[in-house]
Amino acid sequence: MKIAILGAGNMGGAIAKGLVRSGVAAGDILPTRTQPETPEDLAAAGLRVGTDNAAAVRGADVVFVAVKPWLVSATLQPLAGAFAAGTVVISVAAGVSLAELRQDLGRARGVAIARAMPNTAVGLCCGVTGVAAETPEALATAKDLMGRLGLAVALPEDKFGAMTALSGCGLAHALRFLRAGQEAGLEMGVPAKMAGEIFAQVMKGAAELVLHSGNHPEAEVDRVCTPGGLTIKGLNAMERAGFTGAVVAGLLASLPEK
Repeated sequence: MKIAILGAGNMGGAIAKGLVRSGVAAGDILPTRTQPETPEDLAAAGLRVGTDNAAAVRGADVVFVAVKPWLVSATLQPLAGAFAAGTVVISVAAGVSLAELRQDLGRARGVAIARAMPNTAVGLCCGVTGVAAETPEALATAKDLMGRLGLAVALPEDKFGAMTALSGCGLAHALRFLRAGQEAGLEMGVPAKMAGEIFAQVMKGAAELVLHSGNHPEAEVDRVCTPGGLTIKGLNAMERAGFTGAVVAGLLASLPEK
């Protein structure tokens, strides 16, 4: 399978690196960007960046569109004649609908279109991606590829805003929680780097407990808390400071406007 990635920036580059990490041969991935130099992190993964979008698209089985949303039309419209029949186009441009993509690719016959909303952890195959598509076949292709890079969830296109908040923005929210844990450890006298590593592993373990068991998070909380113990005292102190309300408010504030 030949995979073109138009726009090897933060997200496009993360997808490229994640695909290599998942077992796709670097030679089968054709990332493009406006600058001719291949970034060091992509070169380290065995990837070579090109600048010719049309050359990348020709012969590609799957084409990721990873340019900025306002550049999608200018990128795709000149390429409409370069796509081979049967190509699956997967856009990761936030806010650009399937209908808008179809309009940009109107002259590209036999091309199936999908949307994906990933976060940058796809570069480590630990991402979360929402996918939607015009056809079941395109959906299957998008879900299979993004599933190599972490969790891929098929959802209606009108829920992509929620996926943006929960997955894309939520990654930064989780990192801010990690930073808060690091600061608390520092105040306790633990060196900052060590405190960050400890709390990062704690967060990773907490996530794995829920993902592995399928339990509601509170079920795992109950397993940790003992009556009158330190854990419940800490949790209640966090709630008195508005923890849950602040998290919910932050995620809702990250919901894109319609």
